[in-house]
Amino acid sequence: MVYCILTVRQAFADTEYRKETITSDDSAMLLNNPETDPAKNPNQLFLHHLNQHLDLYGVQFGLGWVNEIAGVVSGGKSRGATYAHQIAFALDLDWEKIAGLKGLSTHMMMFNFAGRSASKHYVGDPHIQAQDVYIPHQAMLRMYNFYFEQQLWDNKVNIKVGRQSTGDDFGYSVLSCQFMMLSSCGHPRSIAQQGFSTWPGTVWGARILYQPTSEFYVQVGAYQSNPWPQGGKNGWDWGGKHTTGAFLPIEFGYHSDIGKDHLIGHFHVGAGFDTSRFKTWSAQATGSGKTDYRSEFWVMMDQMIYRNDPVENHGLYVIGNWGHDSPTTATYKDFYNLGLLNRGFWHDRPNDQMGVMFSYYTVPRGLSRAQGYQIAQGNAPLHHGVLNLLNEATGIQSNAMMFELNYGISVYRGIMVMPVFEYFHHVGATRSSYKDAAVLGMRTSIIF
Repeated sequence: MVYCILTVRQAFADTEYRKETITSDDSAMLLNNPETDPAKNPNQLFLHHLNQHLDLYGVQFGLGWVNEIAGVVSGGKSRGATYAHQIAFALDLDWEKIAGLKGLSTHMMMFNFAGRSASKHYVGDPHIQAQDVYIPHQAMLRMYNFYFEQQLWDNKVNIKVGRQSTGDDFGYSVLSCQFMMLSSCGHPRSIAQQGFSTWPGTVWGARILYQPTSEFYVQVGAYQSNPWPQGGKNGWDWGGKHTTGAFLPIEFGYHSDIGKDHLIGHFHVGAGFDTSRFKTWSAQATGSGKTDYRSEFWVMMDQMIYRNDPVENHGLYVIGNWGHDSPTTATYKDFYNLGLLNRGFWHDRPNDQMGVMFSYYTVPRGLSRAQGYQIAQGNAPLHHGVLNLLNEATGIQSNAMMFELNYGISVYRGIMVMPVFEYFHHVGATRSSYKDAAVLGMRTSIIF
């Protein structure tokens, strides 16, 4: 998630979205889904024919580039624009074809990141990025994942072991990543915390998925829990010195295929528990030393409600996500996404798509009270004349809403250009720091 659109999960708007049988893929949630791996995308610009030949020998290469420009045109912290990009390199090896090891494959991905954050410098929100591909702690080349994958029992069981992200398998939605703002991509942001590691951080972990039928699956996992940046700045810190505990997720999924028009959809419900101990917000404000465990819950769905043409993924989809995290320690308490995505609606431009997404979140009351305590005790330092409270807040936080409207223009095979409009209401979940921010942007993705 890429995974790419290479935003680890974004750009492949023109490929199929389904999970019929368990096959080698970088996302257990959407197995057999080329949208999540540049090495498997049939709409590659140059590498498709090469990969067709290399597939005979069990080798697949992937290369993709995504750049995102975003600028505040009104409100926010100040006016201005920034650029960020992501380049992804992928290598998949099928060891059944290479050495006769039935059902075994390995997967590797590396990234190059560059650019600045429009949210931090101009919007005034340190957490919800206007550009999904921006990350701090950038490196010239960052190692992402490297894991083994084994299929068993006529592809009913899939096992992954190695360096990976929890979010590649659990609580993950490709359709939610057809948007540039980070509020929806992959999973609700409330669950993307330390134990629930997500792109571009990876940890040691293992996951077992069982799919008794083409419609149902259940999966469980165990992952190393350690603070960001997991894997260090360049992704090669594979030791255990920063480990604080283990994250243990479980997820149940159902894949619908409704009526004669084959209206496809994906539903998953999951939960996770982190055995680490985290300082509570009240402890961070008062110094009491109190700690608590962290647990998370999520419900996610996308469902095609109207089919535009016979192409499998062409239709109008409804997207809905909810994620909840422990209120004593979480950055977000509840996070909601509600959106629409329409593919194949224009006969003369069948690969174009249009999306709209609303996101809303609340912060824990304990965090708001801790911030109020900081102010009351005179323990709220100023940074350039602005309060600097817990959670990098510029005021007491409560809730916020974000909106995005985009139009994806399929320029050529493997190339998509997407103009974007974003709106931040209650910037950074505060009501007095900055005015609502309107953002214009452009995402360009190329899958080579």
